[in-house]
Amino acid sequence: MKKIVPDPPQFYGLKPGKPLSRAICEGVGPMEYVLMNISHYLMFAYSDSRRALERIEDEETRQLLEHGLRAMQIAWGQADAVVASVEGEGAA
Repeated sequence: MKKIVPDPPQFYGLKPGKPLSRAICEGVGPMEYVLMNISHYLMFAYSDSRRALERIEDEETRQLLEHGLRAMQIAWGQADAVVASVEGEGAA
């Protein structure tokens, strides 16, 4: 899969140049923290985009953003489910 964006800033003492994905695979990176961040950033993006949608007057642009927001909602729900399962809450 093609990498679209750079890794987030280094944290938790990861060596410079080591991708976050590799650190997670090796058990060095905090997968739970990364999953939680995915969910939070999707929430922020959704909230900001929803506010922007209210200001758009062009109907075609509104529809495009609404489709994007729906996709974001689906991704957000799936990210939350993964976070819950990793934290052990999804077993019930």
